[in-house]
Amino acid sequence: MKKIVVVTQRIEVTIDEAKFDEDFLQEFRESFYPFHDVSDHIRHLAQLRARGRVGDHPTCFAEGYGEIQDMGIEFEVLDSDEDIED
Repeated sequence: MKKIVVVTQRIEVTIDEAKFDEDFLQEFRESFYPFHDVSDHIRHLAQLRARGRVGDHPTCFAEGYGEIQDMGIEFEVLDSDEDIED
């Protein structure tokens, strides 16, 4: 059997914008992805959370960010849904 499953999540991401200064952004671009603004990071962090690559606990480690509490990162999964297409 093969089915297509559509997974939808709404995740609220909170960050400490002061931690995402130009020095951090430049270093992140050089080491990871060419993100140029904080919105790019928020989208990326939401994807990491949605895929289970980072948890909700403050001491969880997110690659490129360190412990999420150190960057003022918090997540709240507002809702989640899984639908099997016919």
